Amino acid sequence: MMTQVRVAATGGGCRPVTTFRGSRAPGSGTHAGMSSAEHPDPDRLLATYLQDHRAGAAAGLALAQRCARSNEGTPLGDVLTEIAREIDEDRQALDDIMGRLDVSESQLKSLGARAGELVGRVKTNGVLTGYSPSSRVVELEGLLAGVSGKRRLWASLSATASTRPELDEAELRALFARATSQIERLEAEHDRAAASAFARAGTTP
Repeated sequence: MMTQVRVAATGGGCRPVTTFRGSRAPGSGTHAGMSSAEHPDPDRLLATYLQDHRAGAAAGLALAQRCARSNEGTPLGDVLTEIAREIDEDRQALDDIMGRLDVSESQLKSLGARAGELVGRVKTNGVLTGYSPSSRVVELEGLLAGVSGKRRLWASLSATASTRPELDEAELRALFARATSQIERLEAEHDRAAASAFARAGTTP
């Protein structure tokens, strides 16, 4: 932006007057100092947002299935098997929503998320081999973080559903409720796993 200062004569003397060239003066427009380029297309923003969550859904499903396998034959394993099935259904629901909005999955983002989940398998867990009790706690915390983010996804879509006929508010409310149920079950299992892993011998958690 270029400015030019000129002097205007008045009855009481002279005063400077600033004019603006090449752009709007500060404070003009809907938001002061912001151009249209600084207001991205909402459809593009939503597409990126959905692609990010779709990548997270793939990683979350892989984590849930792995955690269920590691605890197979236990009450925790039964809970995780059911939650993994629900997470897969949630992923399919997200795919359907993206299809209605004409948004495709980002293969690059999904591969990156999947790679991150694989790296998590080799983290230090306090034992040289096998499945550590602390691994169970950390995995449940990872699942809780993922499901909490997914619940916010359904809430975000609900907030914009009135402006997008492709979105079904009843469907989104049901998905939000299921995510809440998943969080409640995971929190209960997490607390039991933490007490079992970290409680001192001879004491009652």
